[in-house]
Amino acid sequence: MRDRITLHDSIGAMEADFTGMTFTTEAEVEEFYDEVDRRMEATGKRWYFLVIYTDCVIVPEVWDRFAARGKITNIKYGLGTVRVGTSAGTREAIRQRAQREMFRANIYDTRDQAILALGEMRKRRETLGGAAAAGSGETQTILSVEEIHLNFGGVKAITNVGFAVNRGEISSIIGPNGAGKSSMLNVISGFYRPSRGRIYYEGKDRTHLAAHDVARLGFARTFQNIALFKGMTTLDNIMTGRSLKIKGNFLTDALYWGFAQKEETAQRERVERIIDFLEIQAVRKTPVGRLPYGLQKRVELARALAMEPKVLLLDEPMAGMNVEEKEDMVRFILDVNDQWGTTIILIEHDMGVVMDISDFVVVMDHGGKIAEGTPGEVKSDPVVIRAYLGAH
Repeated sequence: MRDRITLHDSIGAMEADFTGMTFTTEAEVEEFYDEVDRRMEATGKRWYFLVIYTDCVIVPEVWDRFAARGKITNIKYGLGTVRVGTSAGTREAIRQRAQREMFRANIYDTRDQAILALGEMRKRRETLGGAAAAGSGETQTILSVEEIHLNFGGVKAITNVGFAVNRGEISSIIGPNGAGKSSMLNVISGFYRPSRGRIYYEGKDRTHLAAHDVARLGFARTFQNIALFKGMTTLDNIMTGRSLKIKGNFLTDALYWGFAQKEETAQRERVERIIDFLEIQAVRKTPVGRLPYGLQKRVELARALAMEPKVLLLDEPMAGMNVEEKEDMVRFILDVNDQWGTTIILIEHDMGVVMDISDFVVVMDHGGKIAEGTPGEVKSDPVVIRAYLGAH
C-alpha cells in the first residue's frame, strides 16, 4: 500500500494511486486508508489530494465505507481533492454522492487537467489567505451596496437596500416575483445606475461607472432570458466573451497577420479550456439555436466565464431546467467557485439549491430587504417564513 501513496512536496499534493486495484471487502478499504492517515499524520500538515482511479473497481457493498473513510481523511488532512481516470460507474457514484452531500466532485479526464485544477486551488487559497491576513483574520468584503434606491419615474423598484458580499463566497438573492432581485443585479452590473446609494468594489466607489467599465473591473453575468447569438456556434458565442481581453487594434485585426493570429490562438486556447471544463466539447461547432435549453444555459455560463470574472452574477441560471440539468448546473457553479475562487451572486427560485450551496442569503420583498444571513438563519427567520415561504 505504501507504494500507492506519493507525496509531491513541490505542489503540496498527496497522490493516491488506485490504478488496477479492486476493493471487495471493508478490510481492504481500512488497510489502504490506515496507511494514508499514517502518512498524513507523520507530515504534520494538510495536503491537496490527487486520486487516480484508472481501472479501479470498488464493489457496491463497500462503497459506503470507502466514501466514509475518504471523507474522514479529507476533513483531517485535506485542502481539496481532484480525481482522474474514473470509469462511468465510479464517476456516477461519486457525482451522486457529491450532489447528496454537497461536496465538489472535481473529476477530470487527464492527470494534466487535474494538476492544473490543483494549481488553481492553491492560487485561490493563497489569495484568500492573504486577504484574511490583511483583514486581521476577518473574511474580506469584495463588494458592498449601501442604501440603494432605484426609481423608474414614480415606480420604486428598490428602496434602501444594502448588503455586503465576501470574497470567494456564493451569495444568493431570493424573493417573490417582482421583489426587485433582477433590478438589484442590474445595479450591481452597472446596467442600471441607482437613484441613490453607493456601490463599493474592493473598497473603491464604483457607483457611477458605466456597464462596460464595470465589466473591465471583473464583473460578468448571465441573464434570466437566454441572450445568445442563436445563429453562431457555441465556440463563437463563447469567443465574444473574450472581447475585453483581446489585445490589438483596427489595423492589426484587419490585416490578420502575425500578432493578430497569435492573439486569436491565445484567446481560443482559453475558450477551449472553458469548453472542456463545462463538458460541452460535443457541441462546440453547433449553432446555439439548435441546442436544448439546458445546454444553451451552459453556453451562456461559458461566455460569462470567458471574461475571467472576479464576480459572477447569475440571474436564475436554473430556470426552466429539468432535475438532471439543474444538478449539472449546480455542480458547475460549485466547481467555478471552488476551483477558480470566483465570487458568485446568484438569483434563484429553487430554495433547495439556494439553501444547499449558498454561504450568505439576502431576502427581498416589494423592493426592500427583509432579511439576510446564513441559509440556516434565513430559513428560520419568522419574517421570511411569513412573507416569502408562505407559512402561517
